[in-house]
Amino acid sequence: MDACYGHLRVRERSARASATCADVASTTHPECVGTVMPMPRQCSRTGCAAPADATLTYQYGRSLVWLDELAPERDPHSYDLCERHAGRLSVPQGWILEDRRSVRHLVGVGTHRLAG
Repeated sequence: MDACYGHLRVRERSARASATCADVASTTHPECVGTVMPMPRQCSRTGCAAPADATLTYQYGRSLVWLDELAPERDPHSYDLCERHAGRLSVPQGWILEDRRSVRHLVGVGTHRLAG
């Protein structure tokens, strides 16, 4: 039985699969009517519905926090943060924050704050 995932048609490996492309109602892609597209990930901060922009991971034993580009897949041991929360991130005293994102975002900085 064929099923549609995203924009790709793949052969299902299990006969117990619950839905095929035609079983699910959607209008996201004309070739795959019935396709359910993945939802964009949201910020992990409570009450924030902004789209995730960065992934935070840490190693408690070394007091080290890493801020990376958004990981391709959600990981239960990491936190997805929006641009605003990633830009305002602070770590406990004695911890080290390594911002490994390729593009640095200046959030909340206006021209009225610049010196000169």
